Formats: sequence, C-alpha cells, structure tokens
Amino acid sequence: MEQAGYGKHITSTVKNLPYGEIIRTDDIARLLADQFAIPYDKARTATNVKLKRMADKGEIERLQKGIYCHVKQSIFGKVTPNIDEIMVKDLTVRNGVKIGYQTGAALMNRLGLTTLLPREIEVATNGYGLKLPDGCHIKLRKPEERVTDENWKYLQFIDVVRDLPDAHIDAQQPELILCQFVKRQQLDALQLIFTARRLYPAKTVLQLTDLLMKGNGGINESASG
Repeated sequence: MEQAGYGKHITSTVKNLPYGEIIRTDDIARLLADQFAIPYDKARTATNVKLKRMADKGEIERLQKGIYCHVKQSIFGKVTPNIDEIMVKDLTVRNGVKIGYQTGAALMNRLGLTTLLPREIEVATNGYGLKLPDGCHIKLRKPEERVTDENWKYLQFIDVVRDLPDAHIDAQQPELILCQFVKRQQLDALQLIFTARRLYPAKTVLQLTDLLMKGNGGINESASG
C-alpha cells in the first residue's frame, strides 16, 4: 500500500507540472521524501522506477538520465515541448529563483543589435557544468559570478558590452539601443560600472563607461532613472 501511495503521489506531482517544465528525478524525489517522511535515497529509487514506467508507457519523454518532459498526443502523433525552450527556462530559473540568463548573439538579436540569428542559444548559468540532452542547441557559459535575482540583469548587460566589439552588429545606432535598454530595465549606471570594475577586464569597464557617457542623457540621467 505504501509503494502504491508513492506511485500515486509521483504521478500527481508530474501531471501538475506545467507542460513546458522540465521533470527532474531529483525534484520529484525530494517532494516524495518530504510528503512521506522517508529517506531521500528511498524516495529517489521509487521515483526512478515510476518515471521509467511512465516513459515506457509514453506518458512522459526521457531526455537524458534524470530529466524528462511532458508528452501530448495530437492528430500528427506524439508532441513534446521544444527542447531548447524548456532547457533555457530550466537553466535560467530554478524553483522560482534566477540562476542564469541568456547572452551572446541570440540576445543581441532580441535587442535589435543584429539581424543575425545564430543556431545556438548562449546561456550564462550557475549550472554551466551540466550535461545537456542530445539535440539541444544551447551553449553554456560560466557567469562572472554566481547569478542571483539581484545581479543577473547587470551581468547580462555587461556581457553584451564585452562581446560587442567582436559581434556582427548591423543596427544603425547600437549605443542608443543599449542606453535605452539601461533605462527600460531601470539599471543603475553606477552599479553597472562598479560591477564591471569588480568582475570584468579593464577594457570592458572602459567600453561600458564610454557607452554610458555617450548615451542619451549619460550616466546621471540613467542612474536617476
């Protein structure tokens, strides 16, 4: 009866996860251990068995060891979420906490700095050492410091400034675009400079300072908001 209760709890937990969420064995096992007050190792064993059975039945899809995703049935057959989208989400937010951010050429495209759309999505994340499922078009970067809810926007922007000289930029006024982004995101210009001085090469600090000084309104207006 106890084992049956484990299985029902795991099934319910998985079904309550949104379609675009990664299903992680570790996360499900921790919830099971808490719910039934059992050792984590025992919960993980039960979770491994149940998730494998669900995958064998086609209820979920195994992406790699310990990682699954939801499955939907359509008139065209089995449908799963876009693997890049769900992995980017998983690499940037975990349990409601920010652990990473998009960077690189894909971000520059999104900001309107370039029309070039790269095949790979670059993500700077605390999980930079993770093994990604086959078929992912994601490149992991180690962030300059551990990503948090408080610092990720600053690290993301300084990354753009650092990468700008070597990027394919075809926007007419890239500096204006970036300064408008600073204001739109309500980034504090002095905090940007202090963060860059603490973590990035001197060349990047000079590029950032020059950008903010030349931008629409300069540092003072950007900092005030």
